[in-house]
Amino acid sequence: MAEVNQELEILGNCLDRIFIKKERSSKVEDSSKQSNSLSDYADNIQEKSPPCSFKQTMTLMASIDNKLEMPQNLAGGILVDHIYAVSPYDLNLFLFAPNSTFRKDLAELQGTTNVQEGPWAWKHGDNMSCLKRVVTYATKLVKAVNATEEQTYIRVTRNEFSVLFSISMPEIPFGNKFRIELLYKIMPGGLFSGEVSSHFVVSWGIVFLQSTMLKGIIERGIQQGMKESFDQFCNLLAQNFKVL
Repeated sequence: MAEVNQELEILGNCLDRIFIKKERSSKVEDSSKQSNSLSDYADNIQEKSPPCSFKQTMTLMASIDNKLEMPQNLAGGILVDHIYAVSPYDLNLFLFAPNSTFRKDLAELQGTTNVQEGPWAWKHGDNMSCLKRVVTYATKLVKAVNATEEQTYIRVTRNEFSVLFSISMPEIPFGNKFRIELLYKIMPGGLFSGEVSSHFVVSWGIVFLQSTMLKGIIERGIQQGMKESFDQFCNLLAQNFKVL
């Protein structure tokens, strides 16, 4: 019971830290009327609150009532569709927790360099807040090409997770005309001989930012590159979790 109370307290502190800035900005016109002691107290709370771990953030997001439904697969097609002998919660941590060993191993396997992984952070929008991070790296093509991924959690429950990747590579030919999207979905896979499992699906798509006569050529080239990349992804993942 003490551990549960401690976790609830930590999550409460996390909520304080997440929303304290928003509350301050909404009351900026009245800031001159606020006492210095109140401002100092708020700063003190923020400084002393323990940081939210990735696990705690997932717990917090799963507790939020207003959730988006699991999104449909992207139009480009399916890159991964397997069932793995691991719980959805653990697979989500394995793939997306900060400093994931799997991501480091995959980068080494694929010749990806200069990986800079930003922290997961809350981004406040007009209608809702979401958890995002930005990852930059140099991908191995004919020469090293810089890429930027914006990763956004779309859905988080106790046993369902979806993350949308938006990838920009402006240095490749016509790279300023499109961006690539990847949608990762982790869902319960059912029980196999009493063993919990995850249904893991990755789909892809292209968003064209400008019209181009080379649309078909670009789509075919990206599709081939995605297939090769996720063949390596699946082979590495299968070394960590049994495919059912």
